[in-house]
Amino acid sequence: MKSNGKTAPSVKGKRGVARTAKKELVTVIGPLNASSLKNVLWDTLNDIRSNQIQANRGDAIASQAREILRTIKTQLQVSSAAKRGVPKDIIEFSER
Repeated sequence: MKSNGKTAPSVKGKRGVARTAKKELVTVIGPLNASSLKNVLWDTLNDIRSNQIQANRGDAIASQAREILRTIKTQLQVSSAAKRGVPKDIIEFSER
């Protein structure tokens, strides 16, 4: 069976750009870490300022970032209450 000729090309590397059905550009982000999260938030803020994206889309991105940080804070509180060390994934998130 032949594959559909309308498939999108693969995105290689840490950051790539893919097109959606509405011909909007979507940035593909590599592994999540504190630095990439900060960069996405700054890019979003600059895009809002330059009218590249609407404010409600930026608000959705910021809400997701807050949830990620809230989850990390909860993990730190649980490990502290259990008198355990900081989980390795949190250290990797912050230091990568």
